[in-house]
Amino acid sequence: MKPPQIVARWLASLAAFAVLAVPVAAIAAGPGGRVTIGVNLDDWNRFKAAIPRAHDVRIYYDSENVFPATWPKRPKGAWVTLSLRPNPADLLSGKLHARLKALLASAPAHSELTFWHENEPGNPLKYSRSVNNAHTNVAMLKYGEELVKGTKVKFGQIICAPADRMQKWIAPGLDWYGVDIFANPNFENPDKTLSKAKLWVRLNNDDAVFRAKTGRRWPAVRFDESNARRDSHRKNWFTYLVEWLRGHGGGRLLTRWTRVRTKLAGPWPPSKPVITRLRWLSSR
Repeated sequence: MKPPQIVARWLASLAAFAVLAVPVAAIAAGPGGRVTIGVNLDDWNRFKAAIPRAHDVRIYYDSENVFPATWPKRPKGAWVTLSLRPNPADLLSGKLHARLKALLASAPAHSELTFWHENEPGNPLKYSRSVNNAHTNVAMLKYGEELVKGTKVKFGQIICAPADRMQKWIAPGLDWYGVDIFANPNFENPDKTLSKAKLWVRLNNDDAVFRAKTGRRWPAVRFDESNARRDSHRKNWFTYLVEWLRGHGGGRLLTRWTRVRTKLAGPWPPSKPVITRLRWLSSR
């Protein structure tokens, strides 16, 4: 994903952001669970060298109807979250069924798949109208959920806008729900430090929508892209996200790094204290 697209997504999410009055005390209760940590494919080798217990990698195929014949085998041993962009008409007509089933049949345990990540109001990734509408989005996601049955792959949806502002776009009953979330001024205190309370209110509001969509008390949640622009925020940012996941059944945290500094992220590596914190978080 190019840095300008990340900036566009941030602006759209910022405009849509709304904080509901959910008490922080209501957020903390929940079962403990394992949280695994990872990164986008471009930075995997350096990230893994610095964070030996990293498990997860995000892989994108950003061209329509372009995807591998078999599940990615590299990086070796990594748990892949794969983002594909199947043509809606081809997908829903069954034209891609055989190709996709062959891909899914080759996947190992801990594999996760999504279609058209961040397909939502505001259209931050500038998808075509045939893709960017709530009806088609939900239909594709429901198809994907059926497609993975009988395989080792779990299917989910990835959003970046607040879930309570796009409920018609969110499919019911998926295996997992992902949120691409970056530190921004909405999650800051007046003194510009990070506010754990504000972040957790946002996450709790998202989770309430996912619970309603699944009927599960603890739906599986992932943070499939995440970072902070300020290096001084990163230790706490990643810690707050991991703490929230652990209190809600566990999940995945995939950090996102860019070649140049943007309004959302920056290049790998970060400072040594951030690396030390990621190592600690991955080992707990």
